[in-house]
Amino acid sequence: MSHTTSIVKYYEDLADNYDNRFDNQRLEYMRSVENRVLLNSLKPGLILDIGCGTGEQTLFLAQKDYQVIGVDISGEMIRIAKDRVNNAGLNDKVSLILASAEALPFKDNCVDGLISIFGVYSHVPNINIAIQEIYRVLHNGSLAVITVVNRWNLTWWVKTILNAKGRWLLHALTNKEYTLNGLWTYYFSKSELSNMLKNNGFKVSIGCLLLLLYPHNNRKLYFYEKFFMRFEDKVRWLFPFNSLGYYHLAVFEKK
Repeated sequence: MSHTTSIVKYYEDLADNYDNRFDNQRLEYMRSVENRVLLNSLKPGLILDIGCGTGEQTLFLAQKDYQVIGVDISGEMIRIAKDRVNNAGLNDKVSLILASAEALPFKDNCVDGLISIFGVYSHVPNINIAIQEIYRVLHNGSLAVITVVNRWNLTWWVKTILNAKGRWLLHALTNKEYTLNGLWTYYFSKSELSNMLKNNGFKVSIGCLLLLLYPHNNRKLYFYEKFFMRFEDKVRWLFPFNSLGYYHLAVFEKK
């Protein structure tokens, strides 16, 4: 089974439980940061949401009066997103399309902004082709905002070292990709992501998301995690902190 086939199957199987599975206070904080960055980065117009899933950011932007095209490789995700759009009465603001990030079915220079949230491009096997597609469809001077999983994210490394998971550490030190439960994931370093985007003609800024918070934790926030959030908000775009979050937050402009 190819990476693409297994990724599609993973999200088809997950779709009905997706929103419940990824619902905790740490991810709520992450979404609040993402939403602020989106509103600060995107000019009015037509926005492309790659890997829209069940429509979280698609709906958010549509409610802020953007026109949004949501794209996903999972038909089940698109089905749920369509139901959410219908229930919100936003059919005039949103279009949803089944397609791959590696072959966007749009004309050159046709969108005013592009987003891809929650690590979508960490699950795109032909990443260089996908980045070229972003460049192709964006207007000159327009911005894209994406998040990808960080290879050197601080919380995972600390957690793994403390739990003495030697096999995982060895794999992480020698590989940039990992497959768990059928989901293939590529882990980017900050320098790798930055160089890839710059080499494809973008002007790039990279920040951190979830610097000291571990996303896969459904418990209520511990009191000290609120201080972690405030600290992260102050250092998000500063070196070395912008290299150590669980996710990289990249904002980049087509020159």
